Amino acid sequence: MPIANTVSPPDNPAHVESEVDWKERRCVVTGGLGFIGSHLVDELLRRGASVRVVDNLSRGTPDNLNQTQGEVEFIRGDLTDPQVAFQALSDASVCFHVAARVSGVQLMNHPDMLENAVIDRNVMEACRRRGTQHVLYTSTACTYPVHMQEGPGALLSEEDVLRYGAQPDSVYGWCKLLGEIMCKTYHETYGMQIAVVRPFNPYGPRDYFDLDTSHVIPALIRRAIDRENPLVVWGDGEQSRAFQYVTDVAKGFLLALDAITDATAINLGTSDGMKIKDLARLILRLTGNPDTAISFEKEMPQGVRARRASSAKALELLGWKAEVSLEEGLKNTIKWYLNRDGKSAQIHPSPC
Repeated sequence: MPIANTVSPPDNPAHVESEVDWKERRCVVTGGLGFIGSHLVDELLRRGASVRVVDNLSRGTPDNLNQTQGEVEFIRGDLTDPQVAFQALSDASVCFHVAARVSGVQLMNHPDMLENAVIDRNVMEACRRRGTQHVLYTSTACTYPVHMQEGPGALLSEEDVLRYGAQPDSVYGWCKLLGEIMCKTYHETYGMQIAVVRPFNPYGPRDYFDLDTSHVIPALIRRAIDRENPLVVWGDGEQSRAFQYVTDVAKGFLLALDAITDATAINLGTSDGMKIKDLARLILRLTGNPDTAISFEKEMPQGVRARRASSAKALELLGWKAEVSLEEGLKNTIKWYLNRDGKSAQIHPSPC
């Protein structure tokens, strides 16, 4: 079924799913063996889509699809190579562009982050040349100005990204903002139908748990399960975030693809902020270590002071809202981390 060229809000998310025949779609997920990408693959297969994944395995792993019900075509390759992107988009009707160089807060300004501009250009150009009908681009909350994320933290609405001129909080954020501009340019120049989403602090099973390059939730979970005492928290613990469970994010991707065609950006996040010191205590309780002391390393990077999203546009245009509570999501993530060894998915490599 063709995707409606509209940004009118659906009656509800279930309505959107029922109106779309995913079995007729050939979907490519860049970075599909990674954290968010693999959950998106799960959701697409559940709806009957045909899925091809391209991933360089720098952070992703075939084990991330160990619960996948269905077959996935896999191309191993690095999207900094335009030929890899061109091969991956062969006969694709939909591209979910999730792949990116990512890291924890301490490396957000590393020169490696600049590769994202190259990756985005290669994927967008491959979509154009291959005639891919619909594209979803994964941006980030790091596109928002730092000064709007100080103090208690105001709710960030989509228009705030450029309200005071471009002021992203890192090299990573700058490259993602460039990616958004690239999407708008390809839409206006070539008529490509593109949706842009900005996930806010996603977390959940299959996240990256390396202490040096992971995000805050997987780092704290690993430290707690390793019985670190005192538990190390970077910064003073007063910084806060509104976290979003990964399956809610994946569902938001699909809703956005079917509702947005003009590269309008949509927040996928909530206003429910939590201080990192309180998050650490919650994780300690959920891992059975409620009495463990906490050590705050104030000299370590801690990012912006507060980040919370306005979800009004996501609700209005997509019918999307968060479903999984933070405590429930943390329990799921902890359980996955404790039982992460499992059977690999049925992945069929393609030559690159």
